[in-house]
Amino acid sequence: MLRKTFILLLGTILLSLIAACGASPEPVTVVETVVVTEEVEKIVTVEVAVEATTEAESGPLVVFGAYATAIEEPWDGVIHAALNAAQESGQIEYTFSDDIGYSGDMERILREVAEETQPDVIFGDAFGNEEAVRRVAADYPDIAFVFGSGGGPAEPNFSVFDNWIHEPAYLSGMLAGGLTKSNVIGVVGGLPVPEVNRIVNAFIAGAASVNPDV
Repeated sequence: MLRKTFILLLGTILLSLIAACGASPEPVTVVETVVVTEEVEKIVTVEVAVEATTEAESGPLVVFGAYATAIEEPWDGVIHAALNAAQESGQIEYTFSDDIGYSGDMERILREVAEETQPDVIFGDAFGNEEAVRRVAADYPDIAFVFGSGGGPAEPNFSVFDNWIHEPAYLSGMLAGGLTKSNVIGVVGGLPVPEVNRIVNAFIAGAASVNPDV
């Protein structure tokens, strides 16, 4: 009896599996997505304004030299000679005023030139006129000022150059400190301005480095 029951149960399971395998699959709906692209041609017109280059813009730099002393004086004379050579080679247009002095005329002349001539660059030596030159430069930021000065540059338009000889002055001090028999040495400076102080202090430091007794 048990065996018959088992056979019947097994047969029922097999029939169920066969029925499942033979059943028709459920219909599947396939949705096809069609992407339609449309090519659009877009023409962009860019208008560029081209300014005509004037003769002044394409020409040489306009340079003015402002010198407190006569151009025969070596320091200002060297600057003048260099700018004059640049003009002779066609690199710049150069005019100058020399022997301006130290009584206040430097600021007046610089302002007149900045207003009337409007040069690209003004060269000179700021010695004795340091504050005046820097005031004018600050008021005319579109003009480049290039001056000999013991001070530093100032943004945006004030550049400096100088005789940076403090290192050889230090070496000279070392030599003097090593040669002295009395431990007394001297150095002569014109005026207590930054460029002179820099050289004198370097000389003293060099002497003391080899002979602390000087």
